[in-house]
Amino acid sequence: MRKAKQAVVASAVGLAVLATPLALPNLGGSADSAEAAEVGGDVTVDPVAIGQAIADAAKTADNRSGFVKGAMEKAFFESGQQYNVMVMNLSQGYNSDQLQGVQYFDTVDYDGITYGVWVFEEGTFINEGDGGYDNWAFRGWFERTGDGEKTVNFHRP
Repeated sequence: MRKAKQAVVASAVGLAVLATPLALPNLGGSADSAEAAEVGGDVTVDPVAIGQAIADAAKTADNRSGFVKGAMEKAFFESGQQYNVMVMNLSQGYNSDQLQGVQYFDTVDYDGITYGVWVFEEGTFINEGDGGYDNWAFRGWFERTGDGEKTVNFHRP
């Protein structure tokens, strides 16, 4: 018997902000980076589209790690592949105080577990809890350091 999953996206920035896409200046891409895509104009982060994509990931995932990876990928592509993304199980210890240029943050519940989703420009994120795709996933431009490589230093593309 398949267990029913619930997905709830609760905005941290409020309905008024979510209803209006944010126009952001072009941060440019790096010509020598295989992952950085050059954009010929402004990059627009649409919080509603990101939230809906993450909610869709929660509905279609058969397991936690599939949800976490799906949420990471959807947030990365919905933000134009121009920002770093972190998805973290909020019941684990973490430090996100050094993230800069946060364009989007929201929470999403998957099967009773609340995850935070950040889309941001740069900074350091520290996982003080368990690793693995059940608990966190990230994408962008980064170096991992520290004990168990749980400190992630992100930079701009």
